[in-house]
Amino acid sequence: MKKTLFKFLRYLVLAAVVIPLVFFFMVLKGFFGPLPGDEELRNIQHMEATVVYDVKNRIIGKYYVQDRTPVSFQNISPNLINALVATEDQRFFEHQGIDLISLGRVVVKSLLLQQGAGGGSTITQQLVKNLYPRQSYGLFYYPVNKTKELILAYRLEQIYSKEKILELYLNTVSFGEDVYGIESASKRYFNTSAKSLDQQQAATLVGMLKATTSYNPVLHPEASQQRRNVVLAQMVKQEMLTQGACDSMQNLPLKTNYQKSTGEVAPYFMATIRKKLQAFLDKYNAQNDTTLTLNQSGLRVTTTVDLQMQKYAEEAMQKHMQVLQRQFDQHWHGTLWNQNKELLNNEISKIRHGRSDKELNTPVKMEVFDWPDSKLETMTPIDSLKHHLEQLQAGFLAMQPKDGAILAWVGGINYTYFPYDHVQVNAKRQVGSTFKPIVYATALENNVSPCTYFNAEQEGYEVKEGQWKPANDDGNYEGKYSMEGALESSVNTVAVKILKETGIDKTIEQAHGMGITSELPEVPSLALGVASISVEEMTTAYCTFVNGGYKVQPHTIVRIEDSKGGVLYEYKEAQRMQVLSTKTSAQMTQLLQGVVDNGTGKSVRTVYGLQNDIGGKTGTTQGNADGWFMA
Repeated sequence: MKKTLFKFLRYLVLAAVVIPLVFFFMVLKGFFGPLPGDEELRNIQHMEATVVYDVKNRIIGKYYVQDRTPVSFQNISPNLINALVATEDQRFFEHQGIDLISLGRVVVKSLLLQQGAGGGSTITQQLVKNLYPRQSYGLFYYPVNKTKELILAYRLEQIYSKEKILELYLNTVSFGEDVYGIESASKRYFNTSAKSLDQQQAATLVGMLKATTSYNPVLHPEASQQRRNVVLAQMVKQEMLTQGACDSMQNLPLKTNYQKSTGEVAPYFMATIRKKLQAFLDKYNAQNDTTLTLNQSGLRVTTTVDLQMQKYAEEAMQKHMQVLQRQFDQHWHGTLWNQNKELLNNEISKIRHGRSDKELNTPVKMEVFDWPDSKLETMTPIDSLKHHLEQLQAGFLAMQPKDGAILAWVGGINYTYFPYDHVQVNAKRQVGSTFKPIVYATALENNVSPCTYFNAEQEGYEVKEGQWKPANDDGNYEGKYSMEGALESSVNTVAVKILKETGIDKTIEQAHGMGITSELPEVPSLALGVASISVEEMTTAYCTFVNGGYKVQPHTIVRIEDSKGGVLYEYKEAQRMQVLSTKTSAQMTQLLQGVVDNGTGKSVRTVYGLQNDIGGKTGTTQGNADGWFMA
């Protein structure tokens, strides 16, 4: 029995040694993907941003490791270096990228004592994480990434001096709010340079590294001050600061000199194509055994967007939405949640995260969106949630009808506070009467004459729930309408009759042929736009009305080049497929022009004074929850 136990323990110890070693060499030899070579590591300082251009070769924006102003080690305050080393890596100047003492502490406390012990990462390892974000390896996510970081940290220490590593780290680390690098952070929070940071400011910025949002000195000054004081205390422990000086500074209030970001052009568009570019690079690297990265490889991306049109779109949206928001606020005048208590309670449950009612109703200082940008307010978390939910949202897309090239993309009112994109294909909303032109086009394709007159009287239709009767907005069910008159006045009863006469199945097939990919319900109310469809899909479908009836492929990227000008990708238009006859396309263009000239869309002429050739269709949904205009 003893021999068996001893044998088992011997094999267990052997396995505990051999398995990690085998795993280590598997990572080292690239079994889980290639590691950056020494040449790449030596050229970190030369990593280039990917630059995104519009269709006329004007810069829209950049993707980079850091939104920063690079700063050399000589131009970084010693106060910051001391605060960083004292707090993040006390043995930084002693180890070679791997702190075995700290790593051992983590293993003992985490695995054996089941206690939290911090991450155990050195500054050099954190630099590796900044430069090479962790990849997904399923169950092996943590051990593979951690092992890669240990290997690369050791190799970086063989290439660079300690001062250079600190410089690289402080030029790449995030300070929240899309701010990367110590120079940008110093300017953002204190309106000073990295070289001029005093001990309090340095301690505040280093304190943010633990949690950039929770310890943001503007959003959470009390928490930030407490964290600052912890950093100062760490400096005392490392004999970088006297106890007396520490006590004096810990009693001082937190002072900032916050400088707002000016924001970027087309942030929703930039976020959308970031995903597309990353997917392309993942596939390209796998096929070509390369290590191109979006933030570091100096790619040049030419897009379909027209920068001037994009700016016009953003300005128009902001101007119009401010007016609508004022009207909305005046209409409800603080009574909105009296009628929507269930919705509010559901949203409160999403932000509770274990917080008590007292916490949720205790006022705190915070930055909230307020037209045209933001403001600092003292309010409770629940009040801030109400304020957030009360903001009207919008999506805008301009597409070239002939080929589907996207010219302007505005996904919302403010990307910083509302990053959800209302244009992208997964952002589906009920489309209301903007679906009617698809119903009419299907009818025309199936030999229903545009001169046919339809009775507007109300009829009942059998549906799963019983009998359903469409209602006209004005309550009028008298008279007869041609297609032109019915579309101009957006007569619901006529739209449903045309749908039924043509066939729901044929209409759904036609809609899908025109570029709508969403599932469409086989019900009579489809004519009134009960289907949830994205702005991108609807815009794609409407292109067929004005391009001779051809389905287009929406696209945003024209060309991708590497840093030397080599073409990695170039858009090639697929053979176009005609999904509407030329005759139907021309007829629909005429019908849609009538809506703007004489119908529900005539405010384009009377209110906004646009007199050029315009065709379009308005649409609203139940309770005016959504409003559409397709043109």
